[in-house]
Amino acid sequence: MEDDFANFLKYFCDFLNDLEVSIIRLKQQIIKLVGAEEKPKIPEETFSILKWDDEKGERLGNFQTAYKNKNILENWQHAFNILKQNNAVIGNPFHLEGYQYRYWIYPEKYEDRIFRKKLNEVSK
Repeated sequence: MEDDFANFLKYFCDFLNDLEVSIIRLKQQIIKLVGAEEKPKIPEETFSILKWDDEKGERLGNFQTAYKNKNILENWQHAFNILKQNNAVIGNPFHLEGYQYRYWIYPEKYEDRIFRKKLNEVSK
């Protein structure tokens, strides 16, 4: 019985995550159809509320990582879904006007983390 309930919760959360991605896609399509060029307004707080760990890499220099297991799952998943929907990878990071950081994911290798780096900092 517990396994059935755990499976139900897992599938229900997967369904809700997929639904969120679909809603974002529909909103973007509506904006295209009505001719509005305005990007969706996503406050940077969506990302800044996550717990970030300082990291240092040979190519990137200083950057930060938000790990799925160190954050409130729904906050982390919401941010991850936004980045996934916007194809935010290192070569095409996500940020909107007024943001202090650029955000990206590396879904082929790390599905459990989100990366960020200050906008004014250049990678090495």
